[in-house]
Amino acid sequence: MLPGVTFPWKFSLNLSKFCQAKINIWLFRLLPFWISRWYLFQLGKVYYFFKKKEKALIQATIRHVVGGELESPALKILIKTTFRGIIDHYHEKLFVAYSNFPRLLKFLKKRIKLNGEAELQEILAQGRGMILVTGHYGAVEFLPGALAVRGYPVTMICRFQTNRLRESLQKRAEAVGLHLVDSEAGNVFLAAVKALKNGRIVITECDEFDEWRPADNQEVTFLNCSLTGDRTLDLLRRRSGAPVVSALMQRNGGKRYTMNLVPVHLSPEDNTGRECLKVLEASIQASPAHWYQWKKLGQMLDLNPEALNDYQEGGHLAPEMQIPVPI
Repeated sequence: MLPGVTFPWKFSLNLSKFCQAKINIWLFRLLPFWISRWYLFQLGKVYYFFKKKEKALIQATIRHVVGGELESPALKILIKTTFRGIIDHYHEKLFVAYSNFPRLLKFLKKRIKLNGEAELQEILAQGRGMILVTGHYGAVEFLPGALAVRGYPVTMICRFQTNRLRESLQKRAEAVGLHLVDSEAGNVFLAAVKALKNGRIVITECDEFDEWRPADNQEVTFLNCSLTGDRTLDLLRRRSGAPVVSALMQRNGGKRYTMNLVPVHLSPEDNTGRECLKVLEASIQASPAHWYQWKKLGQMLDLNPEALNDYQEGGHLAPEMQIPVPI
């Protein structure tokens, strides 16, 4: 902000709502993919100009987790590409919700490669449904649609930031046989179990930290941080008897994407959430900029960006922390 200049209003919108302004919805119906992407990057710069504390928290969280492993130039590049990845996520969300629908269907069919599709079909043939676990990673917004346009019976648990987004996505989902379950409407757990019993693929995210149900005496280590474990996926797996598959959508550049499908082999004693987090963690470690939950992780850790920067400059980084996850 310019020195000595104050604004008479408080900029309170989050990034999702900021990107979903009415003019942006109209533009996404008209603009080609690469122009709308460039345009949203410019909006992202405006957003983080006003949201300096949010930007600093994301930077501090990245430094907290990986700062001890990278030299300063490499860390700066990682932080920059992470912010680009965050904006990419919202661009992909708006593209799915508001771009020309026939063009979107063609995009989902031709631009996304499925790795592990044979295993996916074998598991579905068992008739027990499938718990498809993903995370806030890569082009996750394309994941349910890419499966639905290929004829797979998909149910997605999701949360909508605006009513306009809900209405648009539900209309488009119905056109391809995709069922959307609003996480804030009704009993989501029972809806998921019912879908699995009907042989459907239920997609959920394992890193939705504020939705976790803490598991007593269960701890998981994620990105060098100690977390109270989650029992949500365990409850769903045991109630439904459905197998678990990890699905992460990698951005390859040039409007090319790869959906990596990997069966998660679990013993009765395994914590489902912990095992799925391991798969996600390995992908984040390989491509940190693909993950966009840094802000939420920083909030859970209750990081102080200024204090953390001072602490790291002295060469003392202790990422191991005990985090109580709220119900």
